[in-house]
Amino acid sequence: MFESDFAKCEYVEKDNVVFHAWKKEAHYDDYRNPVIASLEMLRVHKGSFFIVDARNGFEDVKEDVEWGFSYFLPELKKTGCSTWGFILPKVSDIEGEIDLWTREIEKNFRVIRAESYDEILRQAKRIE
Repeated sequence: MFESDFAKCEYVEKDNVVFHAWKKEAHYDDYRNPVIASLEMLRVHKGSFFIVDARNGFEDVKEDVEWGFSYFLPELKKTGCSTWGFILPKVSDIEGEIDLWTREIEKNFRVIRAESYDEILRQAKRIE
């Protein structure tokens, strides 16, 4: 498990999920360190789902988006992860940010958006 003032990341064994929950806005190392912690968990638990609770999400700075696209997503693909879930309300204040990430993520992963962790798992099981 990893926890900071900005995020909490943990592996949920019963669901085979790496669960990453943002607590508040983070940039640069405060953003990247939790993301790297989730990536490390995904490397250890090959083929697990990645679920991000983005209800406390925020607009990323340009440098973090570039890092995410050039480093994190290619490394994530190497883990065998195939499904990325976003926990968000039906309408979010960061729709543009979510759309930007979703377009990039969908190039290599199945993306599920739902209002709860359990709903993402239900949708994932229906797809499999």
